[in-house]
Amino acid sequence: MRSDRVRLIVSLALLVAAVVAMLLPGGRPATGIARLFSRVKLGLDLSGGVRLEYRVDIEKGTENPSAVVDDVWTVLRNRLDSAGYTEAVVKKSFRENNSFIIIEIPDATDTTKAEKLVGSTGLLWFGQSVDERNTDPTLNPDDVNLALREGAQWYPDKDGKKWYLIKKEINNRKDLTLSGPRVIEAVPTIDQKGVANYVVSFTLDRQFVEIFKNITKELYVPEQVLNAGSTQYQLALKKRLAIVLDDKVQFVGFVVSPIEDGKGQIRGNFTFDEAKELAAILRSGALPARLEKTTASLVSPTLGKDVLQQSLNAGIIGAILVMAYMIIFYGVMGIVAVIGIFYALIIIFGFLSGTGAILTLPGIAGIIFTIGTLVDGNIIIYERIKEEIRAGKTPKAAIEVAFSRTLWTLFDANLTTIIAALFLYYFGTGTIKGFAITTIVGIFASMFMNLVFSKFLLDAMSGAIRVRKAGGAQ
Repeated sequence: MRSDRVRLIVSLALLVAAVVAMLLPGGRPATGIARLFSRVKLGLDLSGGVRLEYRVDIEKGTENPSAVVDDVWTVLRNRLDSAGYTEAVVKKSFRENNSFIIIEIPDATDTTKAEKLVGSTGLLWFGQSVDERNTDPTLNPDDVNLALREGAQWYPDKDGKKWYLIKKEINNRKDLTLSGPRVIEAVPTIDQKGVANYVVSFTLDRQFVEIFKNITKELYVPEQVLNAGSTQYQLALKKRLAIVLDDKVQFVGFVVSPIEDGKGQIRGNFTFDEAKELAAILRSGALPARLEKTTASLVSPTLGKDVLQQSLNAGIIGAILVMAYMIIFYGVMGIVAVIGIFYALIIIFGFLSGTGAILTLPGIAGIIFTIGTLVDGNIIIYERIKEEIRAGKTPKAAIEVAFSRTLWTLFDANLTTIIAALFLYYFGTGTIKGFAITTIVGIFASMFMNLVFSKFLLDAMSGAIRVRKAGGAQ
């Protein structure tokens, strides 16, 4: 009884979590039952999205222009995947002696947001801030001359509201410059010093750790200096670390202790989406060529309504036939299987709603495939139950034996499918990843349903299970 109670609690907790994820605010406008699916992001083939086209500006004299275009494609593909746009389509196009990159981002309605992610060159460097202004200093001759004397340059912050005078050579030392370092990890995290804001925590590749440590040592300012008199503080203002991305100042601050492990933070009052996009840009690296935007527009779904409706109808009809088969041939146990199908579907859509994964037509195919996997597992268990009951065991005892003897069979069968889907996700792109995600989540949901939720239901309904001597069950 205790194990059944645990199964019930776990099953209900997972179900409630999935429903809550589906009902969270932020989805598409919808009413009735459609509201349950309003947070599920749809792919370009189902809902349309944003289409961007860029001309790749390749420097004259480049020996292998096609290789540059390939590198641009790779960086953008990684950048979009890192930002969660796994279903985005990135295509190369060549016409009129020019190279173009075409990007189609599904379920996106804001071209500006997409352009920020794609159009960034991703060039990161560290410098020394020696002064700042609240107005554009490039219009003031005195400030222009100050930059010449300091051997520095004025750069705006990411909002264009403040300007900083920054040296690329720390304290005029040519051996202390760090431009374009490789970032091996960049993740958005909650700003512990802010309120509901995010920072981007990053880790440099180990080959850049030493020079970054030396830079922070050179700019190190003891905390007691910051709390001292105005003269010392004014001198310290000329020794602040600046983090610059795409010639926009992302962070300026004091180094209160040398950073010896190559780990740091970019703080800029980011929202979660801004921090996520910046992290994606840092992880993917700098673009090897400049991109010139030619068009940016919203596009309609690539699948016609008729094709989509026919595909959905085929899936629904197939699911109904499977449910009818299970009820006709397995009776009460078939009803359990039908309940399990709906349970697994709620878990899948709850995952899609909660994680923001994008659903495409191949993803729907993965969900339908999951129904087949779930029913297949049910049949293996039910046939074993029937054999045990025919051998003289009570339904309750037959259920226990069936689950204990089919556990590893189901586990091994599903594990091999999960491994194959993981390979598809790792090596695939776009819609292939969408299929892999729904398949993996669906298999985990079906395994949980078969081995936990189904066990609880069968135990609860064991008194109603009847098995004919030959044929199906009632």
